[in-house]
Amino acid sequence: MHGHSVAEGAVVDRANRPGRASGTVALLNSLGTTLSMWDEVTALLRESFDVVRFDQRGHGDAVLAAGPASIDDLVDDFISVLDRLGLERVHVAGVSIGGMVAIRAASRRPDRVSSLAVLCSAAVYEPQGWIERAAAAREHGLEPMVPLIMDRWFSREFRYRRPEVVRDYAKMLGALDPAGYAAGCDVLATADLRDDLPKVTVATLVVGGAEDPATPPREQRRIARSIPHSRFEILPGVAHLAPVAAPVEVANLVSANALDQWK
Repeated sequence: MHGHSVAEGAVVDRANRPGRASGTVALLNSLGTTLSMWDEVTALLRESFDVVRFDQRGHGDAVLAAGPASIDDLVDDFISVLDRLGLERVHVAGVSIGGMVAIRAASRRPDRVSSLAVLCSAAVYEPQGWIERAAAAREHGLEPMVPLIMDRWFSREFRYRRPEVVRDYAKMLGALDPAGYAAGCDVLATADLRDDLPKVTVATLVVGGAEDPATPPREQRRIARSIPHSRFEILPGVAHLAPVAAPVEVANLVSANALDQWK
C-alpha cells in the first residue's frame, strides 16, 4: 500500500565528514527502480557530499497522484523534496527519466541547481513504444516484461558476471505497482526537452553506456552538443543502469563535475 508523498519519503545520507560536506547531491531514479539503485554510488559520494534520494511517484512507497502526469509534475516533485529539506541549491544527477527531470529542472529552476549530471538519458523519445508499454503494464502487469527490461538494463557480460544483482533488480521491477510504472511510461511518451538543452547554464556531465540499447550513446551525444558547458563520457561495457553496473566510475564523474575538478 503506497503511503506517503514523494517529498515525505526522501532520504538524506550525510557526508562522512560532519560539517565539512562540499554541498549536496540529489540523485534521481530511472523508471522501474527505487532509491536503492543508488546505494553504491551514495556510499562513495558521501566521502565529500550529503546525498538526497527519493522514490518517484508510484514507485517504492511513494503515492501515485491521481490523473496523468507530465515531466513538469516530476520536476515539481523534485523541488518539493528540496523545499521540505530546506535545500536552496543542489548538484543533480539523474539516470534515464531521472536525467530528463534533471534537465528540465536545470532549465526551469536554475536557482536550485548547482551542477547537472545526465546519465543514460535522451532529450525526446519516439512515443509509440512507451504508449504500448504503458498499455501492456496496465493490462498484464510487469512480470511478462521483466526479462526484456533486464536485457536493456544490464549488458550481457554484466548479467553473466553478476547474476545476483540482475535477480535483485528483476524482483525490484516485478514488485512495482504496474500503475506507477505505466504512469512513468506516459511521461516518457510526452516529454520533449530539446528546447530546454540550450537553456542549461551550469556545468553539465553527460554519460552514456556503450552497450545501452534503451538510450544509445548517440542520444547522449545529442544532449551534450546542445548544452553549452557540457562534458561527454561513454562507459565501456555498460548498458542502461550505469549507476548499478559502474558505481565507482559514476560517483567519480559526478563528484568531479560537482567540484569542477576535471583533469
